[in-house]
Amino acid sequence: MSTRNMTMVIDRKHAEDNTLGFACDPEMVCDKSYVNMYLHHDGYPEWRAVELANWVKYMQDIKGFKNFGDGSRVASHLVKDFHYNSQYLYPSMTNIDHEYNYIIWTGKSDVWISCYNIYSSSNIFVSTPDKIIKKWESHRYEYTDWEKENGYSAWKRSQNFPSLTPKDKTKIIMDLFTD
Repeated sequence: MSTRNMTMVIDRKHAEDNTLGFACDPEMVCDKSYVNMYLHHDGYPEWRAVELANWVKYMQDIKGFKNFGDGSRVASHLVKDFHYNSQYLYPSMTNIDHEYNYIIWTGKSDVWISCYNIYSSSNIFVSTPDKIIKKWESHRYEYTDWEKENGYSAWKRSQNFPSLTPKDKTKIIMDLFTD
């Protein structure tokens, strides 16, 4: 059985409009979401929350997204990085059955993530990525290594990448067009 889940990206200023803040029912702010990304599998906090937290840390610490101020930009990267065959985008979170709803609150550099259980109508947590990882990470799971997944560390941080001479570059190009 699948644990269906939805991830939304919403500017944190919209949480200020209600007394529950980041702990609000997602339906209260769903019309403000930049994306409604449905994932059919593994929506429980021990997996999806940790994956989202690790992804936010990767985006900030490695990719340089220091300020998650532009929710539309964050949403586009989220959809790209979490793509698989059971991922769907919906115009609203209210039209699809799912158990967990995650919101990545953008607008400032201190990103917060909330998790709401739709079936029990209850907030599970509101937390920073570091605290999510500390509380929910389990050694039973092999989480995504975002650097490896995106090939980032291979070319960005390698100190031993050999320099190519113009002759080497010409040979590589010639090899591409012959054979």
